[in-house]
Amino acid sequence: MYSRLLIICFAAFLVSCAQKVSSIKNDVDVPLDENMGYLLIGVETNLTLSRISISGEKYLKLSSEDLRRGSQFILVDVPAGEYSIDKIQLFGNFRTKLENGYWNFSVSPSVISYVGHLNVKTLSLWPLVTQVELQNRSSEALEFLEDSFPNILSNRTIVYQGPGTDPFLQFALEETE
Repeated sequence: MYSRLLIICFAAFLVSCAQKVSSIKNDVDVPLDENMGYLLIGVETNLTLSRISISGEKYLKLSSEDLRRGSQFILVDVPAGEYSIDKIQLFGNFRTKLENGYWNFSVSPSVISYVGHLNVKTLSLWPLVTQVELQNRSSEALEFLEDSFPNILSNRTIVYQGPGTDPFLQFALEETE
């Protein structure tokens, strides 16, 4: 009995430590602390998600305000460091727990770290049949920043920090200089 109570208290403590983050709305490049960077993630889904949980330097919660049905990018400032997408909550108590490894990424200080486009699709009317992929769509990410956040982009470098490597962003930025 006592051990169950401790587990429940510990779980409640962890949930309360999660920082809910929302996408930046204004194209103003505010001075960041020395150990801060921008996280850019794309989300495409055929349903409105409740939450995406990300663990790392700080435990982050992307909330339903930024996770509507369709395709969007989320740009937030977070502490630099190593992160992992842990869990995707579809709605209610339906959630997808992700395996370790593939969902890891890093955020570098003072730059925009693009980590990929999270594609969440239910394959039927029943939400238990869900396909989740992290795709590299760096050309779309760059186009989004050029259209929506040109001031931030003009003061920062964008780098791909998702799975694998991608020289496209470096190549595209060299071509514009």
